[in-house]
Amino acid sequence: MTELELRDLRKTYRARGRPGVDAVRGLDLALRSGELLGLLGPSGCGKSTTLRMIAGLESVTGGDILVGGDSVVERPAQQRNIGVAFENYALYPPLSVAENLAFGLKARGRKARGDVDRKVTEIAGRVGLTDLLDARPAGLSSGQKQRVSLARALIREPDVLLLDEPLSHLDAAQRDTTRRELKRIQKDLGHTTILVTHDQEEALSLADRIAVMKDGVIQQLGTPYEIYDSPANVFVADFVGEPAITLLPGIATGDGRARLSDSVRIALPVPVEQGREVVVGIRPEDVRLTTAEDGLPARVVAHEPLLESGLATLALDGVERHLVVLTDPEVRLTHDERVRVAADPRHTHVFDAETGDSLR
Repeated sequence: MTELELRDLRKTYRARGRPGVDAVRGLDLALRSGELLGLLGPSGCGKSTTLRMIAGLESVTGGDILVGGDSVVERPAQQRNIGVAFENYALYPPLSVAENLAFGLKARGRKARGDVDRKVTEIAGRVGLTDLLDARPAGLSSGQKQRVSLARALIREPDVLLLDEPLSHLDAAQRDTTRRELKRIQKDLGHTTILVTHDQEEALSLADRIAVMKDGVIQQLGTPYEIYDSPANVFVADFVGEPAITLLPGIATGDGRARLSDSVRIALPVPVEQGREVVVGIRPEDVRLTTAEDGLPARVVAHEPLLESGLATLALDGVERHLVVLTDPEVRLTHDERVRVAADPRHTHVFDAETGDSLR
């Protein structure tokens, strides 16, 4: 069942005497019941504006928003039954955790004390806040504040849950713990959820599907594996992946390869007509050092031993951009050392240099 649908959703900001700015340009999305979709992209791509339009906190320039098959685009925020956990937590400092959780229920008219107390106790147990119900926000850690914000969104039993950069203020240890808790809670409760984030690791680990956005447009929609393994264009390939993919300009030679320089030619995953300008993408884990004579000649620019693995930056002969290679932990390379590398064409990406679109 489709729980949330966006149809040609648009948002244009206008100022008197100035041309309008299109923040969101015709978004089409459909979320199944219980699905968690990640809206992933850099700052200014339109993802938070999209979230605010769904929540009713931002007016809509055009298009429609349907929840459970019914249009809500004309309804005010309080009539949409959409829960939002904000990036900045938005907690009430004078109130205890229990009072923060109960506030929304009381404001909506659920004033029976026993009913409110039962809901507060239930949701606190779900998100691990039982021992903190009497605490004030000022005495909580960032991770605890985030759980309160999430619990306050969940307690209203929303049709759709919106998470706005929920882990951005947490340190690395808290982020890992909270991410696992968030995934467990979402799956246990089964809420249809949109996660807005600029953090690719967050999106890849939490989302059932990811919509990668740029300039108000969805560049690619797919599962985390599809986004990572088969990027639709150069932007998606470059934005998703850590360490980042290496993008090397070249010219197709017509024999299944691309010429990166006078001395470097690399096999392509698909046939490309001779003379076509391309961009070859190679992820660090898809390149290996080799002793074979047909390996690509390179010079070591830098090597970072990272204990569980290593990261080598290599200069291919005559190629301006450096190639990044993930190495085995026991490998040791020195500056200016000569090496050879090989890339499996099955895991190599090729894009049109003019449009940026994938040719695979």
